[in-house]
Amino acid sequence: MPMFVDPNARVPVTDGQNTIYIKARMDIDTRAAVQNEVRAAENEVTEETVVSHIGSYRRAMLLHNIVAWEGPAFAGIPCTRENIGRLDPQEPLIVKVAQEIGRQNAPREAPDPNAVTPSGDTVSGA
Repeated sequence: MPMFVDPNARVPVTDGQNTIYIKARMDIDTRAAVQNEVRAAENEVTEETVVSHIGSYRRAMLLHNIVAWEGPAFAGIPCTRENIGRLDPQEPLIVKVAQEIGRQNAPREAPDPNAVTPSGDTVSGA
């Protein structure tokens, strides 16, 4: 399992015509930037602001993970923080991008210490 995140690795997400490229995985700095942005946007949690927090988190994830785009819908529009913030959150490609960011950054499963290896030994050597 790699210890470091490749800052140049990116994943294309497409709708067949337009493609948005996202970071393959967030590093510590990106994850902290997302968390700091959410904290700055939302100072207190109440029942009325929970939906707002979810929106702030998704916005921060998109802002810090989208690295490029191409296709007719993006013609002449640079991939900037400001333009990412202008994306329609209900657009199917944007929903797909948000889901893929979640998939790419899901916690990795730790190996089961009780799993049996092909040799018949357990991973932990017991």
